[in-house]
Amino acid sequence: MANIDLKEEPIVIPGKKSFKQKLADFWSVKRNRVITIAIIIVLILAALATGFYFLIYKKDGTNLGLEVQKTDDTSSQLVASSLDGTMVSSDDANRHPLGVMVENHVDARPQSGLSQASIVYEAIAEGGITRFLAVFGPKGAAKVGPVRSARTYYVDWIRELNGYYAHVGGNYDALSLIKSVGILDLDQFANPSAYWRDNSKKVSSEHTMYTDTSKLYGIAADKKYTTVNSFIPWKFKAATDSTTSTAGTTATTTTQISEAYPASTTISVNFGNANYNVSYAYDKTTNSYFRNLAGKPHIDAANSQQLSVKNVIVQTVSRRPTVTAINENGYIMDTVGSGAAAVFQDGIKIDATWKKENENSRTRFFNKATSAEIQFNPGATWIEVISPDLTYTSS
Repeated sequence: MANIDLKEEPIVIPGKKSFKQKLADFWSVKRNRVITIAIIIVLILAALATGFYFLIYKKDGTNLGLEVQKTDDTSSQLVASSLDGTMVSSDDANRHPLGVMVENHVDARPQSGLSQASIVYEAIAEGGITRFLAVFGPKGAAKVGPVRSARTYYVDWIRELNGYYAHVGGNYDALSLIKSVGILDLDQFANPSAYWRDNSKKVSSEHTMYTDTSKLYGIAADKKYTTVNSFIPWKFKAATDSTTSTAGTTATTTTQISEAYPASTTISVNFGNANYNVSYAYDKTTNSYFRNLAGKPHIDAANSQQLSVKNVIVQTVSRRPTVTAINENGYIMDTVGSGAAAVFQDGIKIDATWKKENENSRTRFFNKATSAEIQFNPGATWIEVISPDLTYTSS
């Protein structure tokens, strides 16, 4: 009996080619070979690039040690603000100073936006009522106010910064000074689009005007006001040394400096009216002074936070009454020259003097004992301007 091979033979269907034959036919065409080789090369390069990326960086993007060429992008680098010494972006650090007149009548409280100001001047306007010049720079505020009118000495203070000046009119002397010396003016009467009234508190209309720093900067840009900062900055400590002070030219810690200066954890400024008297309480944990007004925490309505500052200055300036050409009663303050001052920082008091050489120069503060210019802590500074007949205490 003949052997029978039970192994199955491949079934070939007439008209059909096997996969191997199709592949051979495909590869026999030159164009197909070129395309295939190109695709393979691209895939290999992509794989190599992916591997190289993970060789240099971890999954979280941190460098594993290989040098990477730096770019010219400085948007993420922090620099010291020339206005208040805080470390911010270069755009914020160089933003032109903007002064806004903010009132302090009891019906104006709580004010909005003061916590974002770098420098605030407080002085009596009329009738024993104080008023603020809030100077903004690295930080802005979407709502600032209530905004009130200008007086000559506030014009003097914004003038030394060549800052933009936002206000709602002013007395005759102030408006004349603004025009004669070329203040970069943002008066509400001429620029109403940056201002609005908030009648929600049901108070008299003079206590209802508000503004937005971004809108004011926009108008300044439309007017092609300068953006170059020409003022001389104060001296600031390094941001990392905010809990140190300077005695002469040698930096010392707060503990050490308390041996040379008296500890001063409470400051009280008497403006002659209980509704406007001010006090500051030093907080060691934040190295800040928390502000109280009329015996209560002074709150910013924009964020419901108590105002706190890094430096408090009490500046004594000669003051005398005046009557404008249209019979408005007011004051003249001698902002040029020199006089007594006290600087409070780091929980201590430094007896100081202030000096201002001319109308356009910057007011600067010097250690009375050493004559060295005082270095301020980076952050907000409030300047309480009093006349010799007013008093302050510290303890």
